[in-house]
Amino acid sequence: MNDSMLGKDELLKRLDEWEIPFSCEEHDPVLNMAESGKLTLSLKGARCKNLLLQDKTGHYFLVVTKAAKALDLAGIAQTLGSKRLSFASSDKLFELMGIRAGSLSPLALVNDIARRVRLILDSDLIRESTFLFHPLENSASVALSKHALEAFVAGIGHRIEWTELVSRSNA
Repeated sequence: MNDSMLGKDELLKRLDEWEIPFSCEEHDPVLNMAESGKLTLSLKGARCKNLLLQDKTGHYFLVVTKAAKALDLAGIAQTLGSKRLSFASSDKLFELMGIRAGSLSPLALVNDIARRVRLILDSDLIRESTFLFHPLENSASVALSKHALEAFVAGIGHRIEWTELVSRSNA
């Protein structure tokens, strides 16, 4: 992680400074949605699945959807006007946003100074009032209202693209 990248404590301080309301709760580290689903949190909100995807032309997408939704990568590639999507490596995750696998969330975009990552939120989440995200570490969760998330994303020069993301059919 280079010196200009923030860690959890700096991120939480920045949220305070920007007067973005949030609640934070520490917990055991979780690496995936299965482990996250077993956590008992006092925080309420939508638990989200966060995926860093890339295409062959070097475009990166942070895709956020409901925890239980299995996404159709081919369908999403088509929706985003991309040829073929694959999961970005943990090295790429660290290079772009200074975080380790299991810690990805829209909050990590604070470290995407070059704005190389497009933020895609599944329209399935649009009616949620509060979201739970990791604050750059998978040993804590932050509850943010939709308004607070939008303010944060705008404050770091990114934008949310609400997009209908297709799920894999079981056919």
